[in-house]
Amino acid sequence: MSDLQCAARIIVVNPPGLVDIESLVSSLAHEKVAAVYAADDVPDPSRAGGLAERLGASVERVRDSLRDGASGFEEIVDRHRGESVVVVRRGEQAVPELLLVDADGMTSQPLG
Repeated sequence: MSDLQCAARIIVVNPPGLVDIESLVSSLAHEKVAAVYAADDVPDPSRAGGLAERLGASVERVRDSLRDGASGFEEIVDRHRGESVVVVRRGEQAVPELLLVDADGMTSQPLG
């Protein structure tokens, strides 16, 4: 990870959080989302594409689980310092999670 202090804002969305894309888009209205990344093991990646389209962002499928600490996740963090991105990865949690990641570590809170 880069040693820059500007935090990357990673909004983690699991497949259950993609059931109601309109509500998700509303909850992200205050964010300027630069990109949506979907892990390659996410079922129905078209939902991540639909989210990206509604947010006016690009979507990229990543050959990685995008778990915290995985190489693909770390690359996204380094690439998007000071920006907000959505990471769609496997999980059961329906409520999106906001991760603030910088050189000092990571903090987590429900998006809201």
